[in-house]
Amino acid sequence: MGFGGSVQAMITVIKNNEKMRSNRSKRKSFEGGYSSTKLEFHNTATKEELKSIEEKIQREQKQVRLKQILVLGVALSILMTLIIIYI
Repeated sequence: MGFGGSVQAMITVIKNNEKMRSNRSKRKSFEGGYSSTKLEFHNTATKEELKSIEEKIQREQKQVRLKQILVLGVALSILMTLIIIYI
């Protein structure tokens, strides 16, 4: 079985990852990853605003979907025309 080099590289990577596990928390503390402060989000939007945001997102998604369908239709019609011409 001639796959010794790739398997050995895989084993080495796994060992290195295990060695880094203990150091990871030490390094993250400097970056603020394990800070003791908690994130707080203040909900200031009313139900009507949330509903209008939801409707706006749905309209935008519908427009994007329509554009994708139109582009796909044009591309398929060009492809079908080329296939019919050259067959």
